[in-house]
Amino acid sequence: MNPYKLLTSAMDGKPLFTIDKYKFILNPLTEQVPATTSQLLEAASKAIMNHMRTDKYDKIITEEDKGAILVAAVSLMSGLPFGMARWYPNNLANQVSSIFSCEYLSEGTLYICGIEQNDRVCIIDDIISTGGTLIGMIKALKEIGAEIVDVIVVGEKIEYKGIERVAQETGIQVKSILKISVKDDFSKVVGSDELYKC
Repeated sequence: MNPYKLLTSAMDGKPLFTIDKYKFILNPLTEQVPATTSQLLEAASKAIMNHMRTDKYDKIITEEDKGAILVAAVSLMSGLPFGMARWYPNNLANQVSSIFSCEYLSEGTLYICGIEQNDRVCIIDDIISTGGTLIGMIKALKEIGAEIVDVIVVGEKIEYKGIERVAQETGIQVKSILKISVKDDFSKVVGSDELYKC
C-alpha cells in the first residue's frame, strides 16, 4: 500500500474516546490499537522527513509519551541525534523544565534532556490537539537558548485549534501533514498536505 494511504487509513474513520470533554482517536500509530506496524511507522516517518530541512538542524526533539517512537525512527532515517522532553526530572542542577497544560492533564511539567544552548532544533510530534504540550516544550527550549527551526506534527485535530494557539502564544508556525476532524463519533481526515511525497 502507498505510504500516504497507509498513514491516512490509520487515522481516518477510527472510533473516538473521550477524556474530560476532549476526544482521542483510537488508532494504531498513537494508541497501538491495533499494534503499530513497521510499515505504518515508516510511512509516518517519511511524511515527517518530507517536511524537514535536515541541513538546518543540529538535533530533533519530541515529548516522551507518544512522540518517542516517531523521533527515534526519524533519527534513524535522518542521522540526526535527538533529545527528549521527559515527564520526570533527572535532578541535574541545570535541567530546564516547563509547566504546561493539555487536553488530558490540567497541569504537568516537562523536563528537557539532550538539548543545549544554540542548538538548532526541529520539534516532532504525533497529533496536536489544544497545543499545550508543544507550548510547554517551546518555552523550555527558548529558555535553554535553542533555536526552534521547525515544528512538524503528523496530524492536527482541527476543532481544538492547537496550531492557532501555538502561533498566538509563541510565534511559532506548526506544520501538519493530516487535518483530522473529531466532531462526530469517528475521526475523519478532511485534508492533507498536498506536498506529501514518498
